[in-house]
Parts: sequence; structure tokens; C-alpha cells
Amino acid sequence: MFISTIIEKLKMYDPQSYINNKNITFIQSVKYVETAPTDFAPNILYVADVLKLPIEHIHLHEANFLIISKDKVYNSIGKEIKSNIVIISYSSIESIFNLILDIFSEYERLSYSSLRLLEALSQDDGLQNIVNIGFELIGNPIFVRNANLNILAFTENIEVDIPVWDNIKSRGYQIYSKLHTFLTNEVLNSSMPIYLKAPNSRFKNRVKNGNELNENSKSILCLNSSKNTKFAESRIWANIYSGNKFLGQAVILEVFKPFSESDITLINQLSETLSIELQKHKYYETTNADNRDLLILDLLNEKIKNQEAINENLKFANWNLKEWLRIISITMEQEKISLIQFKFIRNFLKKLFPDAVCVLYNGNIVTVINYISDKTFIEINSEKLNTFLGEQNIFCGISRPFSNLIDIDKYYKQSLKAIELGKCLNSDKLIFFYDSYILQHIFSLCSGHESLKEFCHPSLLKLIDYDKKYNTDYLETLYSYIANFKNQTELAKVMNIHRNTLYYRISKIEEIINIDLNNIDDFVSIYLSFKILEYTGEKFWGYN
Repeated sequence: MFISTIIEKLKMYDPQSYINNKNITFIQSVKYVETAPTDFAPNILYVADVLKLPIEHIHLHEANFLIISKDKVYNSIGKEIKSNIVIISYSSIESIFNLILDIFSEYERLSYSSLRLLEALSQDDGLQNIVNIGFELIGNPIFVRNANLNILAFTENIEVDIPVWDNIKSRGYQIYSKLHTFLTNEVLNSSMPIYLKAPNSRFKNRVKNGNELNENSKSILCLNSSKNTKFAESRIWANIYSGNKFLGQAVILEVFKPFSESDITLINQLSETLSIELQKHKYYETTNADNRDLLILDLLNEKIKNQEAINENLKFANWNLKEWLRIISITMEQEKISLIQFKFIRNFLKKLFPDAVCVLYNGNIVTVINYISDKTFIEINSEKLNTFLGEQNIFCGISRPFSNLIDIDKYYKQSLKAIELGKCLNSDKLIFFYDSYILQHIFSLCSGHESLKEFCHPSLLKLIDYDKKYNTDYLETLYSYIANFKNQTELAKVMNIHRNTLYYRISKIEEIINIDLNNIDDFVSIYLSFKILEYTGEKFWGYN
């Protein structure tokens, strides 16, 4: 501790200070002087009555002195002194010495707390352990919430019989309507802890010892007490920031002991530690995440599991959802997308889909688009998107449309599955719609239990053998007929043959495989058979 800190703590005694030797201003311990010593250590603060240590006898020693005098000291201290001297006019040297001991005790407490929190960070013990250590140091229950008021961690294994604690443990988030009036710019931008003193605090009538926190403290921002009627327990909010980015708050409830001035320094240490921890956590791998981004990340991380919690988060995010949602996931060939790449790609996607929410999650870019009508919404931007994907050598999977954010994980997986299947079946494409690969997804789920080829219609396998035997191309004709939904006129134009010729071929195919293609069950079965052969990599035609 530096002697300047001690002088600041003693300012109510109007100390006279003469700091002339800045090389010895760090104080390691304090010593009460009863008899004048002959030798002095440079980093010890010697406390003595002026009668025991007259100033004219000590000014040439390289040491630090706190001199107590019942009367005002008018000694003139010359520039040639080698010591640092602080003079206080007071009647009780014992009181001053005990106060100095308290100052050192508090300093050691803060040093110990810093060490504990630093060890928790260096050992990567996680957010929960930091919160538990904070409780040990401060002595009151703590919970940490993000910008959407979702609870990230709270003190474990303690009994706190108050409603707010029960809600935190059971619900996992806080109600928007109860807190939004307090979350003003003044509060969210405060670098000091915010003190909300409850009107009927449980420590209201306790005998004071002089160290209690009060509304006039310069180390806190005290909210207007008339607003605090909603709180049954006093509390301190400490904002958690990363640079200028608001990450959340640590909240300490005044339950087990009254707040003291010394708690504020501990709370500031805790807030700084939590900031470092949250920044290295994957939860915040998307930098500058706003409330909508955090909501999507919470949903993907399964931190929000019910509709009520989603509704509360939507209020904080000021997000009025439109009718439809889709997930667009973007991945690279082998590696994860970096933070620099994410920022660049996000800027492009925001231009293409202005209301989209883009987050970096598990090395993939997950984009939630929200719109009124599903008609051509994505299709009109497909060309620009496809060009961009090609330039960046990345791939895009698009889920089916859905209407409730609670299902986001299901549709996120759909978008990834579309990429996985699409790259295998259509290696020349960059955009993959899940709707185009639903059957293949079903096949992938079934293929581990049965041989998919066994589900092919036997008539189709018969036609394959017929083409091989007689060097015909009926299989290709059947595939084109099925793919064009039996539109013989259009198909004849594509194949550049007369419609009657096509009609003859279809009739011949029906004769060979002994089925009626006007029968919906047979038609669907043949269609599924082609899809199975496509999925398993079988050749439809062109046998040698």
C-alpha cells in the first residue's frame, strides 16, 4: 500500500503531509513506536507521539513516519529531509493506530480477493466458480445476468428465503416489466456500481459502526429511492463491460450482512473479472452482440427453453416478429469461420436481408431472417448470394420456414443437414435448400437399419435389366417423365420427339414393368426409388 492511500483514508483528520522521498512510498507494514529506535526500515510506517519521535530527530532517516500531536505542530520541515512525514493533531494515538491497522487489514483483504479471482481466471474454473468466490469475499448472494436479463450464474448451495432468489433459481431470467424502468442510460452507462436501497431494508435499524454504505458515497451511483419501492431487499448492480460494449450485470443482494464501503472495491474487482471471463466464453464469440443476437445465442445454447422466457427476451430486444422465420447457415469447406470473416460476411448478409440477425456460433454463421410472405423472398436474392458464396468459397444451407423461435435449434440443424447432403449429391452447388433434400435426410436416418436398395420398386430394377439387355434407354425416359410430373407435351419438346412417340414409349415402359403410372401409389413408389438410387450413388442409365 502506498502512503498516499493512507493519507487519503485519514483525510477527516486534516493531515499535514511532507512526501520528499518517493523511492520509499510503498508501505509493507505498520509499527507503533513506544521508545525511540536508533534504526528505521524504509517500507514500514512508524506511528508515534511527537514526544517520542521529535521531528527534528527523524527527518534525516529514509523512512515513513506518522506523527501524532495533541497540539498543532508548527515545525518548519526543510527541503533536505530524507523521510516522508505525516502529522496529525489528535488526542488519542491509540485510535489513530487502530485505524491504520484497519486500513492495512482492508488492504490485505482486497489483495487476497484479487489473488483469488486472478487464480480462478488463470485456472479457467469458469463463470460459476467466479460467482461462488465472489460470495465468499463479499458475503452476500450474487447472480450474473446478460443484457437480456437472462441469468448466467448465481451463488450455489446457499439458502436465501426471498422471492427474487426463488425466481432466479426456478425461472432463469427476470421479468421485463419489473425492471425496464430502472434500466436507463444513466444506469447502463455507469462505470460505478448502482445502489438501490430498499425502503424497508432488513438492516435499517442495525447499530451503525461507521463503515456502512450510504447514499452519499462517492463510490456509487444511488438511484432515486422513490423508485425502489419494488425491491424488498437492497441491492447493488455492477455493470459488466468489454470496452464500450455492455455485457450484463452482477447483482449483489443485501441479505446476510449490510453493505460497507469496502465492498464496493471488491464488487468492482468482481465485475472486471466477470468481464474477462465472459469475453473468453463461447457465449460471447460474437462481438458487439446486441439483444437480438444474445436471444438467438441463448436459444441455440438451450439457455431458453420455454415460450414465456422467449416473450420476455423479445421485449428487451424490442423485436416484433413477422409471420415467417428461416435459418440460413453458412459454413466453410473444412475449417471454422474466423471472427474477421464473420464481420465481413455479416455485412453482406445485412445488406441482402436488412432485418436479419447474424451470429457466429460454433464456427458457423447462423442468420435468422424474418419476413411476412414466403413467396420469392429468398429466391429474388439467390443470384447475388450465390455469386458472393462463390467468391468466398463458402456454402449456404437454408431451412424450411417456421413461425416460432422456440423451434430454432431444429431448423438450424435442418440448414446444416442441407449443406451436408447437398455437397454430396450436388457438388456444383453453393446454396442448398433443405426442402430439396428431405427424402435424402429420411434415407440417411433409415440407412443404418436397412439396405435402402431393398425399398426400391422391383419393377424399376427390372427396367434397368431390360435396358442393359436390349440396349434401350427406357429408364432415362421414365425418369424424365416422373421428374416432369407426367407432362407429356412439355417433355416431348425437351426430348425433341413427337408426342405420340413419347406416348408409345411410356406405354411400352408400363408394359415392361407391369404397372400403371396413373396409380398414385405406384407413381410415388417409382419416384422414391429413383431418389434412393440417386442417394446411394447408383447409375440410372448408361450401362455398358
